[in-house]
Amino acid sequence: MQNIEFIKMHGLGNDFVIIDRRLKKINISKKLIHKLSDRKSGAGCDQLITINNKLSNDHDVFIKIYNPGGDRAEACGNGTRCIAKLLFNESNRSELKIKSDAGILLSKKIDNNNISVNLGKLSHHWQKIPLAKKINTLNIPIYIDGFSPGVAVNIGNPHVVFFGNNINKVDLSSIGPTIENNKLFPNKTNVEIIEKVNDSKIKMRVWERGVGITLACGSGACAAVYAGILKNLLKNKVEVELEKGSLFINIKNNEAIMIGPAEISFRGEIESI
Repeated sequence: MQNIEFIKMHGLGNDFVIIDRRLKKINISKKLIHKLSDRKSGAGCDQLITINNKLSNDHDVFIKIYNPGGDRAEACGNGTRCIAKLLFNESNRSELKIKSDAGILLSKKIDNNNISVNLGKLSHHWQKIPLAKKINTLNIPIYIDGFSPGVAVNIGNPHVVFFGNNINKVDLSSIGPTIENNKLFPNKTNVEIIEKVNDSKIKMRVWERGVGITLACGSGACAAVYAGILKNLLKNKVEVELEKGSLFINIKNNEAIMIGPAEISFRGEIESI
């Protein structure tokens, strides 16, 4: 039976199991995803990511991102930073182009701990998110007590952002799946609840589509800052405080650039299923 090597990594607690398929073809079955993702019987992770050979010459590697249920996610900012760290460690390069289902993301090595990722264009057009019908995306008619109506945006994947106070008092495990599966979102949605500290700093909690509550979400942090700019609440450079640290987001020319750390937790192997 084939042993499959993997690397466990995290970005501010948002954790991933990474399998390198560039030199060895490895079948990524739903059973394998379920086992590796399980925090009791496997390595445990929010998402499993595979590194694959490039599909063309306009990028360096192609990554596939899997939720614990086996479904694919289009983009993951923290996961992309983790992949970039591995690739920077194996080369002397300081820039890489990483292709995901959301497009090609430019990653840059800032220092030994921090990596920037350009997550690309943002949109709040209802069809881009997508929504099931045309409504005002800056005032989505979904309500959380003590929070403003949602702001729906897309950054390669869909998000709905809510601004209010006392985010730690919100029962995110209850409202998260309800909002994720709201009929307004045909592809479901990620959910961010935001507490503004000032116009250059926010606190964030996130319910990640197909995953649940996660300690961090890179694309969610970008979506939150973009939503805050649209609502005239935030500047274009913002610190996003999460449970285990901060991400730094810059919205420039309608693109989101994120800077944050990525760490290797451990390496291991598992028998194929």
